[in-house]
Amino acid sequence: MSGLYVHIPFCSRRCTYCDFFFITNQKLIPDFLDSLRKEIRIRSELSSVITYDTIFFGGGTPSLLGAKNVTGLISLIRDSFDMESNCEISLEANPEDLDTGFIRELRNAGVNRLSIGVQSFIDDELKFLTRQHSPQQAEDAVRAASEIIGNSSVDLICSLPSQTLESISYSIGKAIDCGAAHISAYILTYEDRTLLTRQMKEGKVIRNTPETEAELYMHVCSDIRNAGFNHYEVSNFALPGYECRHNKKYWNLDNYTGLGPSAHSFSGTKRWSNVSSVGVYGERLSEGLLPVESETELSPDEIREDYIMLALRAEGVVFSEFTKKFGSDFREEYSDSIRELCAGKFAGISDERFTLTLRGYIIADEITARYF
Repeated sequence: MSGLYVHIPFCSRRCTYCDFFFITNQKLIPDFLDSLRKEIRIRSELSSVITYDTIFFGGGTPSLLGAKNVTGLISLIRDSFDMESNCEISLEANPEDLDTGFIRELRNAGVNRLSIGVQSFIDDELKFLTRQHSPQQAEDAVRAASEIIGNSSVDLICSLPSQTLESISYSIGKAIDCGAAHISAYILTYEDRTLLTRQMKEGKVIRNTPETEAELYMHVCSDIRNAGFNHYEVSNFALPGYECRHNKKYWNLDNYTGLGPSAHSFSGTKRWSNVSSVGVYGERLSEGLLPVESETELSPDEIREDYIMLALRAEGVVFSEFTKKFGSDFREEYSDSIRELCAGKFAGISDERFTLTLRGYIIADEITARYF
């Protein structure tokens, strides 16, 4: 089964830490939707033999589209692609966009998973992140989504400069108390070309040390795990049965198709991405052309490296799957790396799989680069 990702590139304003592709001119939404519908029709003709079982509306802020547009897109996608009847349909939303009426309309449209960009339930932290919602709006939105849709995910950001163990525990507790079945807890990153990074370089923001960052991450993981959540990827936790099926496709190196400007796709040995411009995206589609900007054919070694990197960030390398994919025994091929990482308590091994420990998760990318 494949996944379908739909990038909605609109936000009401720019957050200081965000480097995703988005625009704030919402007057362009109608033209963008016309272009997106064209891409859906063209791509569906090339995907007639593919069955999809997940749809993920990401962004940007997909909730800005409103229920009518979301309903129309889901209907068009179902008519255009071969979709499983039990399809997981996720939609990212900001708390200030969500009220009970809107959530009910989303549910009626087929959305069965809401991913809510809360980031924090503390007012000072929200102001630092330049978020537009209040703690009360966040609480109300998560409670309503949990009650009406029953599958709500909360995004939190940890390692803010002013954050303490107590403050991040408070936000985690709020998310759980409001009924979140899934929590994504991301370490604050300082990306190039963001206002946050500029503020750091100017000395206006003091970034946490790696030691403080690790302490906060370990604390976050412990808090969420102790509440009964399965830690199934470096930054993702879910109650049993509430893992995000769509995101697991990325981590399992399964196929997925991306629609919308800047969206990425993968099909076994090839990756491609769409142009990161709403204007160029529309121009290409008005000419009947797919808006693909770049394509890369992966070598067998690159596929193996990607598989190991993604598996170690998630639930580990399953030996039988590795042998099936690559025709070799992971334990024999990487015996020295396995021995050293296990001795340092960065990883563990069972009869079935090799996994990173919590200590290893903190430096997962460094481990992949050095040992695999």
